[in-house]
Amino acid sequence: MTVSPANRIKATIFVCLISVVFISLAGCRRNRSLNSNTNSSQSSTVSPGSDEARRQAESLVEKGKEQYRNDQDEQAVDTFKQAVQNDPDNAEAHLRLGMSYGALEKKDEAEGEYKKSVELFKKKTAGDSRDADAYFFLGEAHSFLHQDADAVRAYRQAVKLKADDEEAWYRLGMALTKLAQYPEARSAFQKALDIDPNDTRASDGLENAQEGAQRIKEGKKHAEDMLKQQQANANGNLNANSNSSARPSPKRSPRKPW
Repeated sequence: MTVSPANRIKATIFVCLISVVFISLAGCRRNRSLNSNTNSSQSSTVSPGSDEARRQAESLVEKGKEQYRNDQDEQAVDTFKQAVQNDPDNAEAHLRLGMSYGALEKKDEAEGEYKKSVELFKKKTAGDSRDADAYFFLGEAHSFLHQDADAVRAYRQAVKLKADDEEAWYRLGMALTKLAQYPEARSAFQKALDIDPNDTRASDGLENAQEGAQRIKEGKKHAEDMLKQQQANANGNLNANSNSSARPSPKRSPRKPW
């Protein structure tokens, strides 16, 4: 059957209309899909302090540690900031954020984070007195704040709970050295070397502690010698004064009566 030109035109128009309808429907479906994905992404945002937020914070801390080790300090700051936002009570995140600020020579910001980490680690050890890692990090925070006596107490508790922690023994030795407690420092460095004989830091620390102990010993001997010399001089002066006071009385002159 022959199709007239008019019918062909109508058929073509019909096909075009059908195509437009299908394209419109497909666009709607795509928009709905995009909106659905957007809503899903928005609904996946977690509130700070929630279990999911804490898990994300732990993951961010690990990422930030890697960046810090690779000297990517600015990126590490951003990552640790995100971790703190997700979990404001994450003590390690505050400590490592302070370390990253310190690497960028932002002393005030670093000090603020160290103080916050001290507060949080103290709270953590109060809740679990067997947490050796918490005591170790508490010692680190005190050390960064130059609170060496507090650092020593924290490190001592850490090695008491975890005697094979070579790093904790080394840090204890360093803190004791700063306090000029050289015999105890030598003992701590030796413990570190017993665990890891290849730790050159502990070897250097042990050598410095031995030299410090020798300086103190020599200083004490010098002080004792000086004291003995002073006492000898004092005794000599006393004898001289005693002899001068024992001079005989002058003879009376017959021409000059008393």
